[in-house]
Amino acid sequence: MSIIDRRSPAQTAGVYVILVAFCIFAAFPVYWVVLTSLKSARDVFKTAEILIPVRLNLSNYATVFKQYQIARWIEVSTILALVSTFFALIVGILAGYSLTHFRYRGRHVLAVAIILSYIIPKGLLFIPLFLVLNQLGLVDTFLGLVFAHETFSVPFCTWLLYGYFKTLPKELVDSGRIDGCSPLGVLTKILLPLAAPSVATAAIFAFTTSWNEFLYAATLITSSRLKTLPLGIAGFLRADSYNWGPMMAAAVIAIIPMLVLFVLLQRYVVQGLTIGAVKG
Repeated sequence: MSIIDRRSPAQTAGVYVILVAFCIFAAFPVYWVVLTSLKSARDVFKTAEILIPVRLNLSNYATVFKQYQIARWIEVSTILALVSTFFALIVGILAGYSLTHFRYRGRHVLAVAIILSYIIPKGLLFIPLFLVLNQLGLVDTFLGLVFAHETFSVPFCTWLLYGYFKTLPKELVDSGRIDGCSPLGVLTKILLPLAAPSVATAAIFAFTTSWNEFLYAATLITSSRLKTLPLGIAGFLRADSYNWGPMMAAAVIAIIPMLVLFVLLQRYVVQGLTIGAVKG
């Protein structure tokens, strides 16, 4: 009999109450953002309609698309996230495969360095990164922003795929080599099909992180043509004035693609994060 089965009805009810309270706590910010995006500028500050509004409208969404270049921001963010994710997966797959199935001097040090580079906060790196990219002439360029995003996408993808490749039996590699596959053939024909859930998980998290990234964009981008969606949303703040309605509407637009992505692919995310937890 499991621990859950031995709980009394009162204990079970208490657990459900805690879970419901946590879900409400987690969902409330999203509810607040959506609610504010549907209010007029006058209704935003009405205390009587804070949680249950009387009048809702879509005027803020019309304002966002008419008065702001949100379509351009979405386009830049989408292309940037796709390109960054693609290169991060390529490097992460090759690095994870190399670190787990090849023996060479310094590979353990390299693995630790990759993990440490993922742990270091971005707030400590954006100034050195700006100086390096400035010397290369890549500030305020799309390529420079891609390189900046690789600094956090590549370590994460490598770390996740390294953990999964490490659980695969080396006999798979040996059998592939005996059958005449090259090292790259073993990776593409044998290991990658098995690692599909982990690759999908790495892709989802890399895409999401790149989509939501603000600090590097604010540091490296000055021209309006390369504004990302988070950077564009930050522009709704003018001096000490907050344009709450359109800002929240833009935030909802930024949330929707990620929400849909996680709902559609949550099975792969859960499987990819837990597939390497038990070996054998």
